[in-house]
Amino acid sequence: MSKIAMRRMRESDLAVVSELAMLANPHAIKEEYCEGILKELRQNPNSSFVAVDDGRVIGYALSEVHDKKEAVLEDIAVAGHYQKKGIGSLLLNETVKTLKKSKVKMLFAEVHYKCAAAIPFYYRHGFRISGFAQDHFGMGHDAIILKLVL
Repeated sequence: MSKIAMRRMRESDLAVVSELAMLANPHAIKEEYCEGILKELRQNPNSSFVAVDDGRVIGYALSEVHDKKEAVLEDIAVAGHYQKKGIGSLLLNETVKTLKKSKVKMLFAEVHYKCAAAIPFYYRHGFRISGFAQDHFGMGHDAIILKLVL
């Protein structure tokens, strides 16, 4: 593994990002989810990032700013071979740094209950559970809501 670079996500990254998205969203339908990623990217072009190793996208973080004071980390995913190597932390740190510069005060993460194993990752970065949302991702797909004060 060479030095990992961070950069803003581009529309040309969507093919790889949509594959990675299935890691973070096992309940999603890939084609529909890809459309959602494109929409979010177009609405929030400055707050979504990819991690790149030797020219290849290996992870991404997608966030959405709501009212200039709050944002939601829609997704964060890293290719299997690169997991547990700090790349998710690099992506999250880049997102937080950018949101702080934009004067965002609160960042939320919505974690599918089937991905609850990700919660310790968020806790290491200062997030705390702030609630849950029943059927948030569709019928029978509940979310655990985490919050980070920026």
